[in-house]
Amino acid sequence: MPAAPSIRRLGRGGWLAAILGAFTGCSTTHLVMIDAINNPAKPMGTSYHLEVNDPGGGVDQEVGVLATALSKDALAARGLHEAPASTRPDMIIELEYGRGPGQTSLVYRGPSHISKANTWPREPDAKLVIVFEKYLQLTARESPAMAESATPPPRGSLSDRGEELWSVRVAVEDQEKQLAPYLPALASVCVDYIGRNSGKEVHVEVDARKAAGALPHPQPVPSPR
Repeated sequence: MPAAPSIRRLGRGGWLAAILGAFTGCSTTHLVMIDAINNPAKPMGTSYHLEVNDPGGGVDQEVGVLATALSKDALAARGLHEAPASTRPDMIIELEYGRGPGQTSLVYRGPSHISKANTWPREPDAKLVIVFEKYLQLTARESPAMAESATPPPRGSLSDRGEELWSVRVAVEDQEKQLAPYLPALASVCVDYIGRNSGKEVHVEVDARKAAGALPHPQPVPSPR
């Protein structure tokens, strides 16, 4: 049975309104959705250790390496640096990335894409398509204080996780399944929202051709398979 059609809600709120290639043809412009929050009562700090949550379990190492490198570049562009392994950082940053399952969505054409010509048959103003969410999320927590006891709490336990300082989630939703080509755009958009509060879900258009070169150390994007 096909999935029920829907207009998807991403992250913590906001309706998705997108114009997909099904109507406009191939395009290098991505509509990126940003949802960012912060804790204004806590200083952000400048040093971090990065913990990577790979939803694929390391199956696609090439994508994992690219997501990690681009995320570090985005953090560097925001003025943050990776602390040496032997020192305590200001924060622990958790990186999560992936591609969601396909979902049927009702997608509308924008006014500029609706033909004014009196031709027949005309394309419908809306149609059902299968779309996939590609996302990247960075969440910073306070670096937990070193336990005085000889037996520190287990890593990942509630007592080991510091208070959340900020979080930014960026996503693109369209018909493409591959994550890697979208990572430069996702990472570049993160820079302006790291440690900040967007107030609501924000949509920005990103030129995919320029995004890869916008970070300090541009990374090659894996070729489509």
